Amino acid sequence: MKFCQALIGLPAEWYVPVSVAAEAAGFDMVGLSDHVIHPESLASNYPYTPDGKPQYEPEWDFPDCWVTVGAMASATSRLQFVTNVYVLPARNPLVVAKAVGTAAVLSGGRVLLGVGAGWMREEFEALGQSFEARGRRMDETIDVLRSLWTDGSVEYHGDQIDLL
Repeated sequence: MKFCQALIGLPAEWYVPVSVAAEAAGFDMVGLSDHVIHPESLASNYPYTPDGKPQYEPEWDFPDCWVTVGAMASATSRLQFVTNVYVLPARNPLVVAKAVGTAAVLSGGRVLLGVGAGWMREEFEALGQSFEARGRRMDETIDVLRSLWTDGSVEYHGDQIDLL
């Protein structure tokens, strides 16, 4: 059995000291939640509560997962870092591949990428991605990431992603 300490709700400046304490207490990993933005006015319904409101406040910190992993990895030695959940289809797959790959190498392979399709239409619109196509885009992005991390140079032509 493995134990994970979720960091959602903590101020960003606590992430490193809490990860150090979690490692010292015997935890196996820490979990980082992800959103690029959270608008003050939200029309999207959060699908995991009866009233459709998120279980977190818009002013909570959501620091960039990969920058945060770099800081936590430099302060720990065995703790793993998992995203729960990284909104994959909202991102450019090349940028994701580089950021996650860099974090994985610099942490000594202690990165686990947990992804989801996302629920917040406003976030996709702000990032210039189609909310309606997010499932197909996530599937294609996973294919692209696997290819980039194993094959090096990649050419990919899908319905949502086109790379030369």
